[in-house]
Amino acid sequence: MTVSKATNNQSGNSKKILLKRQYKSLKSGTEDKFEAWIKAVDESWTEEISACLQGKFPDWRQ
Repeated sequence: MTVSKATNNQSGNSKKILLKRQYKSLKSGTEDKFEAWIKAVDESWTEEISACLQGKFPDWRQ
């Protein structure tokens, strides 16, 4: 194998490793953001949804 081929191969592997790390960080960040969003929705809407299920609809026209 020539030096240029070895360099290209290492460069290609470095790019793959970098992309894999970025994907993992994006994926985990997305899961964390989703979990935080679910908790926020759960905390802020639970009472309102419960009231609606009991037939007590809030006035959203404000």
